[in-house]
Amino acid sequence: MKNIVSNPCTRCGKERILLRKWTEEIPGYSSKVVKITRSLNVCPDPECQKIVEEELASQKQKRDKMKADREAKSEIAAEKRLADKKKIA
Repeated sequence: MKNIVSNPCTRCGKERILLRKWTEEIPGYSSKVVKITRSLNVCPDPECQKIVEEELASQKQKRDKMKADREAKSEIAAEKRLADKKKIA
């Protein structure tokens, strides 16, 4: 019996198609190499895929900015704690 998996486009709902498939080798535990098969699926409508990619890029940019802001706040807090320790000592 074959398992049929649905992979609809997040924007238009059309069934996505396989664009590319590749295998990667990454280091695993205990010096073993793990082989991973990856695939890239896209919407069959090129205009829709372009819009989806723009939305994903926008979301990634927002996440990257939030991460940078969080790291900056963390560095400021660490410097403040260090300064407080120096005042106490």
